[in-house]
Amino acid sequence: MVLERKQIARGHYLFAQANSLAVALIDAPVVLTGSARVRYKRPVQLGERVIAKAVVKVQKGNTYLISVYSYVEQDLVFKGQFIVTVPK
Repeated sequence: MVLERKQIARGHYLFAQANSLAVALIDAPVVLTGSARVRYKRPVQLGERVIAKAVVKVQKGNTYLISVYSYVEQDLVFKGQFIVTVPK
């Protein structure tokens, strides 16, 4: 899960953790990610534990705007806004 030389976590793992949390936050059998805007704040080193927290910011019908923040201890390492939809 890390780059071999630098021992830094690959970005797609941080994205996958955040996206999975955003989708899991919605209580529906099928939830699709429509778009994501993400920012990587600092690299995550081998051995660091990443904790992600999410909150639903806006709901319009079957579409949700969800913000996800990932931390190593108190340090923000990743943030993302996801638009997810429950198909009809």
